[in-house]
Amino acid sequence: MKTGFTAITLADQVEEKIINFIKENNLVPGDSLPNEMEFVEMMGISRNVVREAMSRLRMLGLIQTRPKRGIVVTEPPLLNGLKKVLDPNLLSIGTIKDMMGMRIALETGITDFVFNNVTGADIMELEQIVSRQEAIGINNLSVEDEMLFHTKIYKIAGNSFILQFNEIMHPIFVFAKQNYESHFQPINIKLKEQDRIVEHADLLQLIKIGKKDEYRNAIKAHLQPYWEFLYNYNK
Repeated sequence: MKTGFTAITLADQVEEKIINFIKENNLVPGDSLPNEMEFVEMMGISRNVVREAMSRLRMLGLIQTRPKRGIVVTEPPLLNGLKKVLDPNLLSIGTIKDMMGMRIALETGITDFVFNNVTGADIMELEQIVSRQEAIGINNLSVEDEMLFHTKIYKIAGNSFILQFNEIMHPIFVFAKQNYESHFQPINIKLKEQDRIVEHADLLQLIKIGKKDEYRNAIKAHLQPYWEFLYNYNK
């Protein structure tokens, strides 16, 4: 009996066929799927192959087995797979620079959301973060300290996808701090000599007085070291 499959990529093809089944039947999270044996009969293949394909879909977060419901469609956590496998040591300098560029685009792009959503409680929390950082000293901030302010900004923007992306980006910036400090240091010295350093306290002040356009320009200036890294680091 011909099944339309090749032996080499059988599980891959079954996985794709199940995904197509979900799409073609307009199934949404919470809807039930046929069980393993029903897919076996439907596709004319072995149960082991169907089981392997469904196991992959569970790992992707696309399906789930629930008591008394059987197999149901679920909303996949879009960035979880990337978070699990992302290792800065496996990334080329080009990819690291691309991710830094994405951060610059995100930080400037969420300005409208930040100013629309910010509350008095948010400002108080930002003030506490800035006060702690000033006590430590700007030159002594770790990447974790640096990211506290920006993580709060992402939270104010109110986009869970951006927050997840920030978590994924964190090890990239730790890696960059550890491996490219010799490149960033002269950039920071130059910006300080030119009085072009924009600190978190400056950004916070613009949020407090509602200067949205000025904030957008200031966040670009704050991230200037990364911008220069993108275009001037060629090793």
